[in-house]
Amino acid sequence: MPPLIFRKGLDLKHEVADTLAESYHSELVASIKDNNFQYASGRLTVRLAREFGFCYGVDRAVDYAYQTRKRFPDRSVLLTGEIIHNPHVNDQLRAQGVRFLTDPGESIDTLTPDDVVILPAFGVTIELLGELDRRGCTLVDTTCGSVLNVWKNVKRYAADGFTSVIHGKYWHEETRATASQSLHSGNGRYLVVLNREEATMVCGYIRGGADRAALLARFENAVSPGFDPDRDLQRVGCANQTTMLSSESLEIGEMFRAAIRDRYGDTDLALRFRAFDTICSATQDRQDAVAALLDEQPLDLMIVVGGYNSSNTCNLARMCDPRVATYHIAAPDCLVSTSEIRHKPVGGQKERISAGWLPGRGSVRIGLTSGASTPDNLVDTVVRRLDELANQV
Repeated sequence: MPPLIFRKGLDLKHEVADTLAESYHSELVASIKDNNFQYASGRLTVRLAREFGFCYGVDRAVDYAYQTRKRFPDRSVLLTGEIIHNPHVNDQLRAQGVRFLTDPGESIDTLTPDDVVILPAFGVTIELLGELDRRGCTLVDTTCGSVLNVWKNVKRYAADGFTSVIHGKYWHEETRATASQSLHSGNGRYLVVLNREEATMVCGYIRGGADRAALLARFENAVSPGFDPDRDLQRVGCANQTTMLSSESLEIGEMFRAAIRDRYGDTDLALRFRAFDTICSATQDRQDAVAALLDEQPLDLMIVVGGYNSSNTCNLARMCDPRVATYHIAAPDCLVSTSEIRHKPVGGQKERISAGWLPGRGSVRIGLTSGASTPDNLVDTVVRRLDELANQV
């Protein structure tokens, strides 16, 4: 008998609503929205982006996780990994008794049919899903609809003999899951490009002007097994990790379109190139809102709140950094004092402490946004902390 799989919740939405509101919502943030997304106090003005924080897919995944814990109070409930890339939310789930297979001491090898396993919003690889199926675990699938849309496209590419070129991070859970969907669909192949630089290298090879050994070395961990660039780059279909920078994904798609046209001509273009914009609408909305915020009025600095391993949050910071001093912080306690802030520099790998981040005199205008995995209660605490620091007597 196949394991039980829940894909549309567990009919306990109302039973967990109060707990979710207490854990993640904010009356202050609601009032700021009602005040034209602006908070003013003393010399401080905070301007919120008009789209920020929890997206529908994240909200749904967290809701399902709480419903799962409520539905199965006497059974072990586990997540395959982080449900979303926000340490606060993941720690809240641990406090609810949800265990993480990626935590020390946990192992998939110990799972039994008595265990309930939640699949995160990013989705999981076909291999992992097969292993959970063999073990007979009850599954709660919170995979985001936007991710499922990407899977649909790469499976279609594979069925039609196209290699999926995925703009994303090859180590990211979502991209690994998407790559597995491509690989296990007929004779599917894939290649993952991180940025324009990597796309330029691959496009150069398509045109016939790049070194095979160098290309295979560069993409050693980012291609399907047995990848042959001479065979597998003749027909390509572009897709992307849903949380990447939209403008970059679209540009990379055009780079591959031009390379295929240059190599094979206009006549064969439709037979050798396909592309679908698979950036999720929530990611696009948050990026558009940040662009609008930066254009509206001058800002002294920008605060971006979200997990350091959150791709969509990092891309929001990337958008802001060329325009204004930008600080990507993981949590409110990163606002250490009026003179020090802990943050992850744009393009950096590690958190660092910077001095002199907050102007010491006169009015201060701060832009604020948060990634799709960041709940409103953290934005609330950030606003209160900014008020405290800016208006110290």
